[in-house]
Formats: sequence, structure tokens, C-alpha cells
Amino acid sequence: MQNIDLNEIRAMPIEEVAMKMGIEVGRHKALCPFHQDRHPSLHFDIKRNRYKCFSCGASGNVIDLVMRYMNVGFKEAVEWMTNGSIQFVEPKPQQTSYDKEKKVDVSVDTDYLNTLIKNPAINAAASHFLYDERKIDPRIVKWCGISSISQPTPCWRWGKAFYDAPSLLIPYRDVDGKLLSVQGRYMGKEDKPRFRFPRGCQVGMYNKPVIRRLKPGDELWIAEGPSDCWALLSAGHKAVAIPSATSLTKADIGLLREGLPEGVSLHMYPDNDEPGMKLFEDLKRWFPQLKGHVLPEGCKDFGEAWRGGIRN
Repeated sequence: MQNIDLNEIRAMPIEEVAMKMGIEVGRHKALCPFHQDRHPSLHFDIKRNRYKCFSCGASGNVIDLVMRYMNVGFKEAVEWMTNGSIQFVEPKPQQTSYDKEKKVDVSVDTDYLNTLIKNPAINAAASHFLYDERKIDPRIVKWCGISSISQPTPCWRWGKAFYDAPSLLIPYRDVDGKLLSVQGRYMGKEDKPRFRFPRGCQVGMYNKPVIRRLKPGDELWIAEGPSDCWALLSAGHKAVAIPSATSLTKADIGLLREGLPEGVSLHMYPDNDEPGMKLFEDLKRWFPQLKGHVLPEGCKDFGEAWRGGIRN
């Protein structure tokens, strides 16, 4: 094993590292794996060797990209980038008096996030969006633990405002209901990122607790994002959401391949656009048994079909 300057790792071409992880890059752009992205909004600045999503706000250097995409820590990310061939000592950041006093921690603070969604509240903007516009069953809003905020809110104890307002707060949980993170879904009219996750999290599949409710022979439906998932749930289906094939974790893939009750079949209404069909084709490579269904003519996704009156 050799020692190496950490700056050399930070200088590794970010687009090459992204493609090595399975992100498809074209003309310095890619579909962002950190939110429901239908058009490439992840941009690579090859001069500064950084990435930024102009939709959800995710940004950082090449090491940050690996940490976030692979859901690993700093050391594990560097070891993966160098195939485990180096040893390094991670520099300790200088501590200011403010840090010592406040004990700032910018990691995903699930204890704090739990306090934000402990008593879900649906404000006027959320009620209009969920019930009037999207026609979501209130029982599904309760099942998913959806909440809302009317004022900008930080995502960790001592952080500055992070979730814009008005926004939905959408909990992502594991199959046993343990909170993994909370996604913000901006509902305002200003030009702000629509979807935001706390820095450093990769949560993969949405609505994993429904897996525990499956019975042998059930159908499990796959949507592209939470809102379409809510529509499928409102229609009486058991459903999860997978924004992109690259957002799936190894655990998610194993769960859908081998962790379902006997005879459970996978179904999907692909969005009526090129990214939707591409997602379906990508998922078919992982799950050959996935069955595709055709949306009614003129509907771009299941959410729109549900609002239009489809009831199957």
C-alpha cells in the first residue's frame, strides 16, 4: 500500500468516476440520481472538477459524489476510488470556538428529522397540492407520514435554513419503518429546487415499509417518484417508488429479487416519455419478471391518469 496526497484523489476526473459508478454522462450532464429526475439536471464542471444538480441542489467535489452516491463515509469512498491501494490520514478540521460551543454536526441527523415529522401537519398549500390537485386519499397521506412546513426549516440541529417553504416533508424509511431521511418537496412558485435531501444521504427506494405488508401472490407496483406512488396507493395498489435505476442500493436490489413473499409479481406503468421508458428498460435488466402496463392515451404518468379518473 502506498501513501498519496489527498489532493491527487480530489483531482480524479469527476466524469470518469461518475461513469465508473454507473451514472450515464453525456455532454457533461446526467440524470440526477438524488431525486426524481426526468431530464438531465446534474451538471459536471470539468474545470473545477465538481458536480451540481440545478434541480435538487446536490453539489460537491468528486469525493462528495462517491460518498453520496454509494452512501459511504469519507474513508470508504477514498478506498473505493483507489481500489484500496492507498493509506491516508484524514485531516482533522480546525475547530472554531463556535464549533466547540455548538458542537456542529452536518451529518444526516435522523433524531432531529424525527422531531420534524413526529406530529405530521398538512398546511393549506399541502392540502391543495395533495387533495385538490393530486387527488390523494387522506389515508395514504397518513400511512406515508407526509407532513408540511410553512416556514424555511433547517435539516440539522445547528444548520441554516435548508427546506424551503411551503414544502412537503416526505419521510423515507427502511422496511421496518426506521427513518432514513426526509425529502423536501417545494410547492411554491419561486424558482427554487423542487426536491431537497439532507446532504450525504442516499435512501434508494421509497415506501419500503409496504414490503412487510405483501402476501404471497400479491402485486407490487413500481412508480418513478413519491407522488405517482401515492396515486398508485390511492388506487388500492401496493407500491414503491424508484426514481432511477442508479438510485437503487444493493440492499434494494436484493430485496426485490429475493426478499419478497412467494409469487409476488412486479408491475409498472412507465411514464409516457423517453426517460420513463428508459427507466422501465433499465429496471427490466435487474428484474426480468417486471411487467409493463400502458397508460391511457394522453396521460404522461400514473398520477395524471389517477387525477383523470382511472381507477385500476
